[in-house]
Formats: sequence, C-alpha cells, structure tokens
Amino acid sequence: MKTICISLALFFACGGYSQQLFSVHFDFNKDQLTTVARLQLDSFLTVQKDNRDSLTIHLNGYCDPSGSDDYNNRLSKKRVSTVKNYLLSQGIQPASIASETGHGEKIQLNENTTEEERLANRRVQISFSKFGPSQPTGTISLKDKIADSATKAGTNIVLRNINFFGGMRRFLPESTPMLEELLEAMRAYPKLIIRVEGHICCEQADDDGLDGETGQYNLSAARARAVTDYLVENNIAANRVSYKGFGHSTPLFPWPEKTEDERIQNRRVEIKIISK
Repeated sequence: MKTICISLALFFACGGYSQQLFSVHFDFNKDQLTTVARLQLDSFLTVQKDNRDSLTIHLNGYCDPSGSDDYNNRLSKKRVSTVKNYLLSQGIQPASIASETGHGEKIQLNENTTEEERLANRRVQISFSKFGPSQPTGTISLKDKIADSATKAGTNIVLRNINFFGGMRRFLPESTPMLEELLEAMRAYPKLIIRVEGHICCEQADDDGLDGETGQYNLSAARARAVTDYLVENNIAANRVSYKGFGHSTPLFPWPEKTEDERIQNRRVEIKIISK
C-alpha cells in the first residue's frame, strides 16, 4: 500500500544539542550517487570536519512508486548502503552510523505526477545530531556588528555561516542559525535596509554559475534571492531587502579553489548596508 507523508521537521535545537537533516536523490532505478548527491555529501563532510567524532547519523532510504514493493524495498536498502559506504570512505566512523533503514515506497512526499516529484521521492535522508555550542564563545553577533558605529551605508558584512550545497540554491543545514540571526537583526532595527549579495565558487571567469535545479546560469542571484525570500516569508517588508548576484567576480579564494573548505567559503552570501 502506498501512503503519502510530508516531512515536517528540518531543524530543531535545544541548548547545545541540534538535530538536522537533508536528502540526496537518485536517478530512476539507480543506487549510484549522482554528481549533485556527491557534492552535497562532500559539503556536509567539510562543514562537519571538526564534529565528526560527536555525530550520530541515521540513514533512511526511499523509492518512487514505480516497480513492486519487494523490488523497491531492496532498492531503497541499496541506496542507503551507497550513502553509508561513501561516508565511511570519507572518514566517518562506523560507530557514528546509528541506523540504516530502507523504506521502499512506503513514505511518499507528493503525488508523483511529474518526474520532478518522482525524483524528490528517490532519496536517502541523512539525519544527524551532535552536541556543541551553536555559536563559539566570543563571536560578535550580527546585531552588534550592525550597531557598531563603524558600520555605515555601503558596509559589507559576510554571513559566513550561510552556505549552500554545491551547484544549488539550497542552504546547508547549518545555515539555519545564521538565517535566524539575520532575521532577528532585521526585526531589531526596523529602519535597516540591506542588499543581499550572492557569490559562487569554481568558475575561472567572472560569469555566474549553473543552478543545478533550474538549469539557468544565475546561481549567485538565486542564492541571494533564497535569503531574501526567507526574510520576506518571515514578515520583513519587501522594500527593505533587495538582492544581486556577483557570480565568481569577487571570490574570497582565487580560482581554482584548492579545498572543499575554500569552495564552501566562496559559495557565500554577504549583506550590504544600504541605510540604517
């Protein structure tokens, strides 16, 4: 029997404990990682490089409803094994994998009426938790940076904890605290007007990158718009926030980036203070 279920919780935090999740997707009838899925996992591993010993990871695999229940049960388990083996090959310890479950086609996110919807259901969900402070001791908050008399119209502030999966406008799970901090700052300073500025990695020229989800060459603008949409969806007036993409014209690290950490930092968002 096929059931429809919408995933509700993407992030929650309590004290120093947080649980987060993201999904990687698979081609039809395949259990190999796609290029995009590999980029997602690489980004996750880089962000968690200092927390790997404290991670607890749960892997849950799913299929679209094509094929028999028995076949999809086996395929979902193979997809879980693929993700597990990749994580282990990149240094995650076996003890960190707390569970690995194939659910076949039992839990669907949508009605599977389009190929895009079916792709969304061909997934392995990586749920992970860790212990640790959400913000290092001594870190200056965004509100304090904005309040500083040195921060004036024209000042740029790098939002270093807002980062993205490679080739995508989707936020890395650990972007949530900084997004919430930005939202809090916009609420605390109702006269503050900003421009959100997006940047990408891995391009030799200044051109913008390919958005792997839409097929358009506007990735930096799409990332800036993702932050803008987050603010507007949380009741920040649209006339207080604009956005612009800068492609690879102003990287923090020059092309070719030498490490995944450099690539993540180039895939960034800044805010420019327009007025305060």
